[in-house]
Amino acid sequence: PVTHGTITPAENFNAEAEAEKLRKAMKGFGTDENAIIRVLTSCSNEQRQQIKLQFKTIYGKDLISDLKSELRGNLEDAVLALLDTPLVLDAKELRAAMKGAGTNESVLIEILCSRTSDQIKELKKVYDSEFKRDLEKDIMSETGGHFKRLLVSLLQVYIYRIFLLTEQYSPVSVLKR
Repeated sequence: PVTHGTITPAENFNAEAEAEKLRKAMKGFGTDENAIIRVLTSCSNEQRQQIKLQFKTIYGKDLISDLKSELRGNLEDAVLALLDTPLVLDAKELRAAMKGAGTNESVLIEILCSRTSDQIKELKKVYDSEFKRDLEKDIMSETGGHFKRLLVSLLQVYIYRIFLLTEQYSPVSVLKR
């Protein structure tokens, strides 16, 4: 089944104009946080990637770095997350869920159980690229028992495709093997 996000591309989108709005919101004394929110929540992720590129082209500066110097706390986290591609955000969320003491298992479930086989395949590459770590090894070291078997099975793209194509296997049947 094809799924569609709720955010659609902005009509009459102009990456250069949006980059200029962001620069203006951060220039001078104080930060116009509302303008930053307005710009970044009024367009699709693909358009936000264009804004990032256009900002660098026009000003020779990294938009992420500028936003980090202007924002703090939860707002900073949310705005920076908006500027990640979906795969990079997934990789960051998975790493954060497994980093340090304890594991946030609900994050692992949410991401790995709701992505297509192609997305998981790409996610493994992005995770390795972002963190120089193997996603499967991290999951194996951070989880245990049947839960670990299920997650590792989901990472095996060919098994996941069997689930989708034949429906003779389910995550539960894999756990019983």
